[in-house]
Amino acid sequence: MSVTRARIGLQQMLVLVTLVLETQRVCANDLLDFYRLALTRDAVLQAATYQRDAAIEARPQALSQLLPQISATGSATRENIDYAASYEGLHAPDCTLSADASTQRCYGTTHGLGLNLTQTLWSFQAFSLLKEANFQAAAAEATWRGAQENLLLRVALAYFAILSASDQLVTSRNAREAFSTLLNQAKTREKIGVGARSDVEQAQSFYDATEQSVIDAQNALDDANLALTEIIGPHAEAIAPLQETIPLVTPEPASADEWVASARQDNFDVRAAQLKVEAAERDISARRGKGLPTLSLTGSGFKAWQDEILGGNQSINTVGVSFSWPLFQSGAVASAVRQSRALYRQAQALYDTAQRDTERQTRSAFRDVVSGIKRITAARRAVASGHDAVEGSRRNVEFGTGSVFDLLNAQNNYYGAQRAFSQTRYDYLTALLTLKQQAGSLAEHDLEVIDGLLVAHGS
Repeated sequence: MSVTRARIGLQQMLVLVTLVLETQRVCANDLLDFYRLALTRDAVLQAATYQRDAAIEARPQALSQLLPQISATGSATRENIDYAASYEGLHAPDCTLSADASTQRCYGTTHGLGLNLTQTLWSFQAFSLLKEANFQAAAAEATWRGAQENLLLRVALAYFAILSASDQLVTSRNAREAFSTLLNQAKTREKIGVGARSDVEQAQSFYDATEQSVIDAQNALDDANLALTEIIGPHAEAIAPLQETIPLVTPEPASADEWVASARQDNFDVRAAQLKVEAAERDISARRGKGLPTLSLTGSGFKAWQDEILGGNQSINTVGVSFSWPLFQSGAVASAVRQSRALYRQAQALYDTAQRDTERQTRSAFRDVVSGIKRITAARRAVASGHDAVEGSRRNVEFGTGSVFDLLNAQNNYYGAQRAFSQTRYDYLTALLTLKQQAGSLAEHDLEVIDGLLVAHGS
């Protein structure tokens, strides 16, 4: 019931956000464009695709061991046979008498063609390998699907990183300009004798502190662009920014436990790890089956063309059942079984790790969505109150009832609130996407919804 409610909640969340955005849909589709480029350019996804393609070939290879095996043979031989000299009927030209005239050595040539067919009737090892291959192919498919979801999240995170760094750079530059203005005003007041030297020194210290933040923000923006380039290749520097106001939707169902239940069932990493455990368990049987009997149906046809001295032309056709049982292989089978059991326990441990990691990330993402709404609301209020504090401090300085240091502090707090507000929006959207990814339901349409929150170029 909890898993079903989680799925319904995901759909309701998506529908609600879509309805909110219908009236403000914009024409910029940079995020979707980047994702579609990444589908063809991202090396991580390409590697996962090739790994999937290679892994699923284990099934036809295992199945082939249970299907007919046909082989052809051909030979050309030269033989010699020694006969007693008194043997009659030897008139072949390639017969020579020995030195003591007691034997004759005759030579003959044989050419042969053969066709052999083998059909496995029973092999515990072959049947176990087929079951193992089925689970390996399913695990590879789940891993690939997880890589696709991960690409959606990686593109979004890279995009948000660029927007965040760009916002930080703009805010840092605005702060530097604002402190530059205050510094010039303090110097002017000092020159005309209405301001103290300490006001200039304080304004200078705040102004100097902004230089490092501008440098750091520029470096962060460059790194963010390089991170996106790593995924999609070269791209335009200018990308569509995020609207200042975005819809804030709480998770439904409003229970982290139900989201965790959904993630345990649908998360692709967990599913792949579980399938690998099943494959490892079948591998134990396959290793044990190497020491068990094999029953096969065999048939062969052989045609030989040879000299009369060797018996003349012959045709030999056979059909039968063969039984093979390797009774002793110097401990190789027992060792292989022990090795496979160890790998099975490793797969179980990795499965437990995947479950715990998924639960941790699901609960964290759920908490970040819920708290993200509160953080955005609080950050927006902090920006508004910070602006009011700056204006109030500026009036106090103009009327001589306040200090320049108070104005500098108010202005510094205001730009700090702007930075925090900008980042909280990206954190909230990241948490939403991460929550859906952990639940195994992240899809391209989720990027379409976020794309609707972008501001069109030139608007």
